[in-house]
Parts: sequence; structure tokens; C-alpha cells
Amino acid sequence: MNPTRQLLAAAITATALFSSGAAFAQEATPDTWLQTSSVQTRAAVVADAAAARLNGLAQSWNEGYIAPLQSTTPRAEVRNQTLQAIRSGEVKAINAEVYSQLPATTLRVAQAG
Repeated sequence: MNPTRQLLAAAITATALFSSGAAFAQEATPDTWLQTSSVQTRAAVVADAAAARLNGLAQSWNEGYIAPLQSTTPRAEVRNQTLQAIRSGEVKAINAEVYSQLPATTLRVAQAG
């Protein structure tokens, strides 16, 4: 094989290698939602949102957007359950970093550290 053909083959290979990565570049989230059109006016949307808040359908005024829990379990029982979870290692298992691809059922709680 002559040097010109070798150089041409190397150039084609290099071009293919360096340009192949660009084919996968894409924005993580598409901007297609920007092209949506609304049939309601802004005033109608604001009125719907206010009505939903009054009816209890939208709970966006709660801190963190999470409605408070209504528990019937006594405080002492919850405290005892928490202490038991700490003693058994369950709390460490929940807060541990994932170090295996195995399902959680195959891991023992004692492995959490």
C-alpha cells in the first residue's frame, strides 16, 4: 500500500472517529412545549387557579408543596419505632450509598455498615 493511500485511509478513519460523537449531542429536554398555544386568556387561567385553591384542589400554598400528614400514631410509639430502626441498622441502610446493582431484597440490613 502506498503512503498516499495510507494517509487517505488514516484521514478518513480520523474523520469518522471525531465526527461520530457529534451525532449524539442533543439537548436533555426538548423545547417542544414552547410551541403550545393556549385558548384561555391569562385572566381565565388566574381565575381557575384561585378557584382551585379555594376548593382545596391546589395545595401550592403549603411549604414544600406537601400537605401535612395527619397521623393517629402516638408520639411515643413513633419515637420507639425510630429508635428500633436506628438499632437494627435500617436507618443506615436507607441513607447508605448504593454500592451494588443487586435488588434490595438480596442485601442484608447488616451490610449497610
